[in-house]
Amino acid sequence: MTAFGLQDMAPGFADITAQSQAVFRCALDAIARPGTTMRLSAAHAVPSQPVGSRAAASFLLAVLDQDCTLWLSPTLQAGPAAAWLRFHTGCRITADCAAADFVWAASFAELPALAGFKQGSAEYPDQSATCVIEVAGWDRVAAQHAGALHLRGPGIRDAATLRVDGLGADFVQQHQAMQLHAPCGVDVYCCADDALLALPRSVHISWTGDAKGAACT
Repeated sequence: MTAFGLQDMAPGFADITAQSQAVFRCALDAIARPGTTMRLSAAHAVPSQPVGSRAAASFLLAVLDQDCTLWLSPTLQAGPAAAWLRFHTGCRITADCAAADFVWAASFAELPALAGFKQGSAEYPDQSATCVIEVAGWDRVAAQHAGALHLRGPGIRDAATLRVDGLGADFVQQHQAMQLHAPCGVDVYCCADDALLALPRSVHISWTGDAKGAACT
């Protein structure tokens, strides 16, 4: 804890067991129903966080432990996020995104290419990275709306159409390329305030919009 002392450390869960279980259940529900907004109750989310959304901070607090490695994007690296999560979970911070079990990015613009993360294997598809990405928000839109994402697949009845701030054609192309190697791939959570939105590896995403939309680096 070099730059941030204990006196500056934001609190974690007041009831670690109950809150972790509730947050994890919410995250599982989000994965099971891609494109559906899942909100954390005030009783289950962290009361405050050093940086980022309550949803992202709560999710990472619930899933990380001393056996997990976490990669942080530059904006998050520059703040107290690493010290806070190490203190409350014992996780290890890595500078190599290819070695990370979890990835926390401040935006889609700071997210490395999906192919650079742990993808798992046919035998052990669960040994892959989970990406947590901060966004300003998302909303349901008409199918013809510029920038609309069209989601199909397990957990979705017919199709879901929505717009996610900062998510553009480049991410969609990367996600589509990743699916060629199913069941390998990464699962993605978008987080805004107290809400989670999952884009798992199993969902099929197409795009209506400008090919020059927001890109991953």
